Amino acid sequence: MNPFELEFMQRAFVATAVIAAVAPLVGSFIVQRGQSLVGDGMGHVAFAGVGLALLIGTDPVVGALAFTALAGVLLVRMGRAGLAGDLAIALIFYGGIAVGYLFSARAGAGQTRLVGLLFGSPLNLTWPEVGVIVALALAVVVVTVVLYPKLVALALDEQAARVAGVATDRLVMALTLMVALVVVAGMSSIGLLLISAMMVVPVAAAAQVASSYRSTLLLASAIGATSAAAGLLASFYGDYAPASAIVLIAIACYLAATGWRSLVRRISSTAVAGG
Repeated sequence: MNPFELEFMQRAFVATAVIAAVAPLVGSFIVQRGQSLVGDGMGHVAFAGVGLALLIGTDPVVGALAFTALAGVLLVRMGRAGLAGDLAIALIFYGGIAVGYLFSARAGAGQTRLVGLLFGSPLNLTWPEVGVIVALALAVVVVTVVLYPKLVALALDEQAARVAGVATDRLVMALTLMVALVVVAGMSSIGLLLISAMMVVPVAAAAQVASSYRSTLLLASAIGATSAAAGLLASFYGDYAPASAIVLIAIACYLAATGWRSLVRRISSTAVAGG
């Protein structure tokens, strides 16, 4: 039996494949800028928004979007003021997850629902929820395409980009908000605590074998989507947690790519020495 003939698997595949393919597009820029943990922190803040939404009885997506957007603006402003040190950022991020649990517990949210938001629950998605995920992912793709040359300049050398006349402050804001969109889009399918891995790990894997920035970005997106499909298959046949399987397969891709790069270098070194 083909598992993707089942409607719940179709919904899970669309949601996870789309967000796992789009997440590395944003991840390629934050990894290059040495901000690999920004997505993880945004997930913590988004949980605060989810908790508040549950408490007041509104859509968790709305709460998560509001809180991550606010956190993004706050972080950028703190950076401009020279206040964005590790301690200040840690207070915002870890305070977010503490507030989120406080609100959600007060709202009487069940543990199953909270675990699903933190670690993903793609098999329980509805088509409207999948539609929201696709819409948010498309917004990220559009912004990436429109701003791509400037985002690359920002990622490679922010100082040089600023000297060249690029509005780097606005770009940093846009990039931070793109991270927020990815986190919110991925919270129901891959989870608030795991979606950041799909922004970072596929990029790290692709960087081992790709020859250019653009090829790294495209290969990372393909690795993300492939990991999503393979992870869903593993969850179906092996009864594993889908989101965890997706992230672990992406990590396996990174290890394989690292091993391949090491092998190629060793062969090249041997050939040079023998020549």
